Amino acid sequence: MTSDYISIEKRLLKSEAWRGLTGIQKNVYSDFLLKRRLSPNPNTKKGRKKEWIITNNGQLEYCYSEAKKKGISPDSFRNAIDALTSRGLIDIEHLGSGGWKGDKTKYAISNRWRKWGTPEFSPGEVRPKDRRQGRGWAAYHMRRKHKTSI
Repeated sequence: MTSDYISIEKRLLKSEAWRGLTGIQKNVYSDFLLKRRLSPNPNTKKGRKKEWIITNNGQLEYCYSEAKKKGISPDSFRNAIDALTSRGLIDIEHLGSGGWKGDKTKYAISNRWRKWGTPEFSPGEVRPKDRRQGRGWAAYHMRRKHKTSI
């Protein structure tokens, strides 16, 4: 379904999981909603309100370069992904290898937020810390360490 609208449940907008998000985190979630493709649920019972299913759930891609084009810094984007997964709004279906090999992270819209703040809530998968050497602060400190020892 292509539409000029996105829908967000009232229940989500009233939830503590949603209200605790920052503006950037809400924008990133809205971008995920724009990426989903909806189709009518064939299992909807006759006479009931039309239900929709996400046909590309688990295949949603949102990379750092796309976020940067939208004015979101890498740190803010990482924090948004962490907040959305920790509150149960999205799930990481496949953790990519950093984009160099074309292996992108794939996400799914989740309903785990409905149990957020309760004992039944499951925090979901936590992204592992990036331990690659030669990038970021690790590379900076390695270069600095070698310069001072000479």
